Amino acid sequence: MDHWADDPARTEFDPLNGLVALWTASNPEELWRALVLQPGESTTDDWEAVDLLRRHHGDGTLGALRTALLLCTDRRWDRCTHRLIAGIVATSILGKDDLDELAACFLWSDRYRFEYPVGWIGTEWVGIDVDGGGAVSPRVMHLDPSTPVPVERSIRPPLRRWAAARALRTDPSIFDAVSARAAGLGAMQGGAVVSGLLDAVDVLDDDVARTAIDLGLGWKRASVRLVALDLLTAIDPEAARRRAGGDADTKVRNWSPRRARTDAATSPKDRRSEQEKARARLDRLDGQAELFPE
Repeated sequence: MDHWADDPARTEFDPLNGLVALWTASNPEELWRALVLQPGESTTDDWEAVDLLRRHHGDGTLGALRTALLLCTDRRWDRCTHRLIAGIVATSILGKDDLDELAACFLWSDRYRFEYPVGWIGTEWVGIDVDGGGAVSPRVMHLDPSTPVPVERSIRPPLRRWAAARALRTDPSIFDAVSARAAGLGAMQGGAVVSGLLDAVDVLDDDVARTAIDLGLGWKRASVRLVALDLLTAIDPEAARRRAGGDADTKVRNWSPRRARTDAATSPKDRRSEQEKARARLDRLDGQAELFPE
C-alpha cells in the first residue's frame, strides 16, 4: 500500500481535469483530494494557490494548515514556491501556532508525509499471487474506506529558507541545531537553510551572527556565499572585497555590495524597459528567486 500513491496510471490523467478539480472543490477535503490525486501543469501563478487557501479558509473553516502544507508541496507551483509561501503568510489565515508548525515541518522533515483514506481511490482491490508457481488465481480484497494511504511530498529549498528564518526569529537559541540541520541536508537544501539563518541574523548576538556569516562564506554553493558577503560588507567592507576576489566562482568574484547594485539598477542611464527594471526590483526584494531557482 505504500506505493499506491505512485501508481503510474495516475500520469494518464488529463491535467485539465486536475485544474477543474481544484476550482470546483466545494470543501477543504475535496481540495486535498484534488491536490493529492489529480496532476497539474507547472505554473508560476502563485496567486492561484493563495486564492484557493482564501476560498476555503478565509471564513475560518478548519484545516488551513493542512491545505497550506499541500499547496506548498504541490508540484504545480514548484517554480514559484518562494512567492507562494510569502503569499500564504500575508493572508493572515494561519495564526502564529500554525505558522510555527508549518515552519517546523519544512525545516526538520526530510519530506512532507500526508495520509489520505483509501476510500478516495476505491475500497475493492484485486490481489494476484505471483509466487505460487501454479495457476494464477486472483482474489478480491475489500478494505475499510478509512484505511490510510501514505504519500510523501518534496520540500523545496525556498520553503526551507523561509522555515529556518522563522524558526530562528522565534527562538535564536536553536542556532546550533539549525546549523547542524543544514549540514545534514546537503549543498542545495542545506544552503537554503543557511540562507534562512542569514536572513534572520539580526536576532543573533554579535559572536553568533559572525559565526553564521562565516558558515555562509564557507558554504559549497556560491549563491549562499553571496548572501553572506552582503552581510560581511556591513561589518568589514575590505574583508568582503578580499573574500569575493579570491573566490573560485566567477559570480562571487564579480560580486558588488548591495548598495552599489541598487544604485546601478536605479541609474538614469539604465536603458532597460520598465518591465525589465520592475523585474530587477522584484528580484532584489525576493532573493530566493535568484538563490534557489525553481
